[in-house]
Amino acid sequence: MAQRTAISRQDIEVQLQPARAKAGQKVWVLANCPIPEGGPEHRGTASSEAFGAPITLEPILATPSPSASATGTPAARPWVRGQATVADSVKAGVYDVNTRCEGTNDTGKAGLRIVSDAKPSSEPTTRPRPTRTIISTHAPGTGGGGTAAGGPNDGSGMPLGATGALLAVALAGGAGYLVVRRRRS
Repeated sequence: MAQRTAISRQDIEVQLQPARAKAGQKVWVLANCPIPEGGPEHRGTASSEAFGAPITLEPILATPSPSASATGTPAARPWVRGQATVADSVKAGVYDVNTRCEGTNDTGKAGLRIVSDAKPSSEPTTRPRPTRTIISTHAPGTGGGGTAAGGPNDGSGMPLGATGALLAVALAGGAGYLVVRRRRS
């Protein structure tokens, strides 16, 4: 009797685009299926409780570069993909999307998050009211700097009359100095 050895396979990579969807939305399923040598075609299937029925995953063909073969036929890449529609009756939650590569029987899975479709209500939503922040346009009264205590309107600085008189005396003194200097020269 011939002895059969089981080959352990690793799970294949499965991607969902988008990974979050609503009921009725379309989702791409991509699976990294190894290209089979001889035998069945390079395809896969994907199934989930979130979909109405299993979907077929077809190979993604790549156009060869000009230096490749002269035939110009597209070459298969290891990725297969298919598009599924999330069932309208599916409830919010995380659903497994199981994939199987037909040529090699490799399998893998990914989680599809179904979010609820929030329906707009007829009731108006309450919006937060903006709070009013009062910002002072005057510097704080720190004292010791002449008018720093409260600005020009607080009356703690030198009175306007005294300031004007001091300024007039300084100008008169400067003018007198210039006149005396001019006479001596």
